[in-house]
Amino acid sequence: MPCRPRPVRIFLVTLGLFCLSSLRAEGPDAETVLRAFQHSYPEKISDVVFTDGDWTVRAGDKIFFWAGGRLLPAPLREKAESFSPHVFEIYPRLVPSPAIYSPRYAEYLRLQGSAEARRNREDHNRDFQAALFGGPGRRDIESRLENGEFLGKKIVVHEDIVQALKRVEAAIRKMAADDSRPGNSEISAFIDSIGQVGAYNWRAIRGTRRMSYHSWGLAVDIQPKKLDGRAIYWLWERYRNDNWMLVPLEKRWSPPERVIEAFEHEGFVWGGKWPLYDNMHFEYRPELHEINRLLAASSSGISPFDDARSPASGQDLHHLYPDDITGRKRKRQDPAPGVFYFGARRLFAKTASYKKADYKMEGG
Repeated sequence: MPCRPRPVRIFLVTLGLFCLSSLRAEGPDAETVLRAFQHSYPEKISDVVFTDGDWTVRAGDKIFFWAGGRLLPAPLREKAESFSPHVFEIYPRLVPSPAIYSPRYAEYLRLQGSAEARRNREDHNRDFQAALFGGPGRRDIESRLENGEFLGKKIVVHEDIVQALKRVEAAIRKMAADDSRPGNSEISAFIDSIGQVGAYNWRAIRGTRRMSYHSWGLAVDIQPKKLDGRAIYWLWERYRNDNWMLVPLEKRWSPPERVIEAFEHEGFVWGGKWPLYDNMHFEYRPELHEINRLLAASSSGISPFDDARSPASGQDLHHLYPDDITGRKRKRQDPAPGVFYFGARRLFAKTASYKKADYKMEGG
C-alpha cells in the first residue's frame, strides 16, 4: 500500500484560527481535497489515485498532481515552487466574531490586508480551474456565460451555476411569500432593499495579481441601496477606519441568515465568514462544503470516500464603492467588454461585437 503524504498545512477559517496559538493547523490532506472535488464535479473529475509519489486527479482529459496544493499538470511538476498553492479553507458554520480577536491577531489581519502584502501574492496556476470551467482565457469563459436575472436584477454568470442560482432564488422567494413564519418579513425587506447585483467580471482580485472567481462567472455580489453607515467590505472600510477588522458584526451589513443558508445549500460560500470580510459576496465552492462533510464523516468513523455526493450543500461590485464609504462620488471606469455594470444608467449586454458605449455612474 503506498505511503500517503502528510497533510499540508493551510489556514483554517475556524474559531481556532483566532487564537494566536492556532493561526496554522492541520488541514485536509490531499486525498480529501481531491475527493471533495470529485464528488462536487462528478461529470468533470474522476480517477483520484496515488501515483508517482503524489496524489493525482483527472479533470477532463488531463492529469493533475497535488504538488503541495498547487494542482499542476505533469510538465510543470519540476517548477512547482514557481506557483502559489491553493488554499482550501475549512468553511465555518458560524460567522467569526471580531470580539474574540487578540491584539496580535488583529495586527496579523492588518498586515495581510496591506497593499504591499496583497500586491506580492502570486497567482495560482490556472490549468486546473481552466479544465473545470471551460478554458484558460477570457474568450473561452465568455463563450460559457449566460444572461439571466436574480431577484429582479440582470446578471451574467457561468452556465454551470445557472440552475443553482435559480434554486437559491426560488428558496428565497418562497420564504418571503410565507408570511406566517416568523422572520419572513425580513426576507421580503431584504429583496426590496437590493440596489445592485453583480456577477461576471474578468479581472484580478482587487489589489492583487490573483484572478477573482468573478472572472469565471462563478461569483455573485448583492449590494443594498443604502448601507446606512454599516461596513460591507473590508477594503472599503479601510478607507475610513484603521481598525476595519474589529468592526462588530452588528455594524456590518449582512443578508438575512436564511438567505445565506439558501446559498450555502446550493454549494456557495459567503464572504462574510472570511476574516477579510466581504459581506456582499457569494461564490460557488461546493468542494469546500464537501471537505467539511468528508472530514466530519472521517471523525465519526464512517468511511468518507464512498461515492455519495454531498447534497447541493465557490466581484461584481467591488469596483463601485458607495459614496458613504469614501465621501466622494464614484468615478467613471471603462467597463471590460462583455461585463455588466449594474451601477450604470445603461446596462451593458454581452454582444457578439462587445462594443462600448458612453455612460455615467449614478451616485449614491
